[in-house]
Amino acid sequence: MSQATTSHGPVLRGEIHAIFAYDAGFQIDLSLAATLLTEALPERAVRVRRPSPAWFEYDAPPMRLTLQGDPVQIGSWTTEPNADGLIYDFGAAVVTFSIRFEATPSALVEITRALYDNASLKAEAQRRLASVLDAASRAITKPHLSDQVEDYVLIAVREWPDGVAPQELVDAHASDWARAIQAEALPLSPAEVERALASRSSYTSDDIAVIDWNASLLIDRSPDDMIAVLRHANVELLEMRLLDQHLDHLLDGAYHLLHRVGRPGLFVSFRSRRALSRFAEIQADSALMFEGVNNAIKLLGDQYLARVYRLASAKLDLNSWDDSVLRKIATAESIYQKLTDAETTRRMEVLEIIIIVLILISIVMPFIPGVGGH
Repeated sequence: MSQATTSHGPVLRGEIHAIFAYDAGFQIDLSLAATLLTEALPERAVRVRRPSPAWFEYDAPPMRLTLQGDPVQIGSWTTEPNADGLIYDFGAAVVTFSIRFEATPSALVEITRALYDNASLKAEAQRRLASVLDAASRAITKPHLSDQVEDYVLIAVREWPDGVAPQELVDAHASDWARAIQAEALPLSPAEVERALASRSSYTSDDIAVIDWNASLLIDRSPDDMIAVLRHANVELLEMRLLDQHLDHLLDGAYHLLHRVGRPGLFVSFRSRRALSRFAEIQADSALMFEGVNNAIKLLGDQYLARVYRLASAKLDLNSWDDSVLRKIATAESIYQKLTDAETTRRMEVLEIIIIVLILISIVMPFIPGVGGH
């Protein structure tokens, strides 16, 4: 489709997606949640559906729903009234606001600048999500909507001037694209522009993806599968960061628990036993959460999407987060083993003392008048 070109650059059409990922609880029964939402929110006409991208194999498929509301003003731009919601069985939830645009690359800098750390949009995302999660609370194990949010911006250009290849479009307006991706008002240095646009991938000559840690640019007439991949990578980042924090808290308290269990005395206190049980519960939950997040999606039959996912993982440093979580899970397992060994040793010592006391009683009893039968 032919597009106009102005003195500020070509006029492009598409949408910007502002993605907000939250943790909603430990696990979610999606089938029960769908039933509860359908019953509780009929006046809002919540459309519950399962996404099924052609190349995705979800385990289990997240539940997708429309979060109705009023448009949100973002600078001189306005979001679509309805937001897109995704709820995952491992406890994550995502709210996506969309802003349709018909603008030049330089004008898109204004939108991403306005979206960067936008408190009002975050609050609206949390408000809409909270109302849905409240209605589905019976389907959520350990429900808790986290205050921590992982946000991400996707610039999806679906229409651009005929005869211009996406690669040419990126190179010709590199400074504007870098500023839009970085949400930066000031001109960037050539080195920073090159860095911001370095992670590129194309499947054909008619598409390109530029991926960075804060935002990504997709110049693609059908970018929906790419959007889904990048959104999932953002969800993984949120869950790994939260899991890393939970494990930090667990390990911080491990020294005190070791000291308490190893304290001299015949018995381990009820309080220590309860703390040990809690330690084991958090450790098991962490391992289950890690497996649930990392096994939630498999990309089958499309090597290009798999490459894009690996590129996004590298930019978001997911491998480092995974390594950190795995290392801390292993440390927690080692500490728990030491705790249980200490408790087992204490029990054996107590049993030995009881046996010795019983033997002494059996030896002494015959010499006690009126007790030994003499």
